[in-house]
Amino acid sequence: MQRYAGAGSQRGRPGVLRGMSLAWLLCLLMPAGAIDAEPYLPLDRPLRNDLQLLNDAGVLNLPLSTWPIPAASVASLREADLSSQPDGVRGAHARVLRELDRRGASVELRAANELNPRTHFGDQPINRYETRVAYGWQGERFGGRLQGNLARDADNEDTEAQLDGSYLAMSLGNWLFSAGAQDRWWGPGWEGSLILGDNARPVPSVAFDRLDTSASESAWLSWLGPWSFSGFFGQLESNRDDAARTKLFGFRFVFRPLDGLELGLSRTAQWGGKGRPEDWSSFWNALIGRSNQGDDDPDLEGGDANQFAGYDFRWASPIGSAPYALYGQLIGIDEAGYLPYKFIGLGGVEFWGTYFGRQARLNVEVANTEVEFYKSERGGLAYVHSFYTDGYRHRRRVLGHSMDGEGLMVSAGAQWVDRKGDAWHLLTRRTDQNKIGGTNRAFGVEEEAAILGLELTHARERGPHKFVLSLGAEHIDPAEGDSELEPRVWGSYERRF
Repeated sequence: MQRYAGAGSQRGRPGVLRGMSLAWLLCLLMPAGAIDAEPYLPLDRPLRNDLQLLNDAGVLNLPLSTWPIPAASVASLREADLSSQPDGVRGAHARVLRELDRRGASVELRAANELNPRTHFGDQPINRYETRVAYGWQGERFGGRLQGNLARDADNEDTEAQLDGSYLAMSLGNWLFSAGAQDRWWGPGWEGSLILGDNARPVPSVAFDRLDTSASESAWLSWLGPWSFSGFFGQLESNRDDAARTKLFGFRFVFRPLDGLELGLSRTAQWGGKGRPEDWSSFWNALIGRSNQGDDDPDLEGGDANQFAGYDFRWASPIGSAPYALYGQLIGIDEAGYLPYKFIGLGGVEFWGTYFGRQARLNVEVANTEVEFYKSERGGLAYVHSFYTDGYRHRRRVLGHSMDGEGLMVSAGAQWVDRKGDAWHLLTRRTDQNKIGGTNRAFGVEEEAAILGLELTHARERGPHKFVLSLGAEHIDPAEGDSELEPRVWGSYERRF
């Protein structure tokens, strides 16, 4: 396999001394007297599994398809009555409370023999080696997380100091406002999100989220049930070839009108950047969806923005009462009549229950990033644009589904947790990537290939120590050249204080 540079970091400056200084700076900035907790829950697969189990059992009733989730949204768990719940639900409740009550700073070491360009929900390495020093806190109004990272890139050449994972937050009324660089995931999928996932490094942004997601008391809006609304405005990297410092913004609205039914509306847009219009008029056109060529200025090539928008759902037990759920996502890569147009799609089914004393969740998921995959004649590239030729990407990794455009992925996964809280995740995937053999591709998906992968991940905590080990392999069969078997190993150790 050909190796690719710069997947996890931006080249140019050695950062060992800067990283050590950054770690000391984090220690000096720890607020005196703050509560050792964090305003947001991170993108963690076992945590999401536990929260989903509590939601499906009726212990919680809140939207769970927009991450990161404000910790205050699940604060009702502290008063929850679990007297009639089975042991599996009680175990999930205890683990979530433990996450809410995290105390102190942490140091984490991570390493991978080979970076996997096909990521999924959860914190996976996109650098070959990484050291993290972090501290989170939450006061009455202000909180945040300070995280310093020393990261070695894909070619094992450059080391860079980063602040990925850091943010400051302020609660105001029923809203949480933040500024920083946080991973985001929008949608019900476990192995991918078509519009916004955690495949790329987090985009530095200012953001807002609704804290208490309870239903509105208004007679006109109460039918929505519990609802959340989130948004962000950020900026992409400065060394893009199409438009340096392109802006990225997005909004997401999720509501639960029926027990077990969650509906989501999402929208993102690339706008502005060096050489592109950045006045209020062009921003307004992008905001309202008036951004195609000829909508506002017939001489403006390509319009004002590169827009994505669409719909998603998750419905638990729509027929009968068995523990299962259906979910799906449709994202339009274009706009027509102020509505999403030319869709890519994702769908899946999941099951959960207790087997041999272990709480388990199984899911099967299919994603297709061929534009208008439901037609016999398909056209267009999902994540590239007429003037944003570097694509819907941040530092060469796609912001949507990790297989990039013109791909088909079929995956089956199983995750389970035992009474001690030790978690396992088994995942197998078949991916047909870059089916048209195009050259404008994201990191790691340049060649047209059929890829069969298997991965087993184990995470366990013992007191303040957390260990994660992942073993896997991929059989890569390119359209041209010989097939290859590529082993993958990554692991991490975290010490919490």
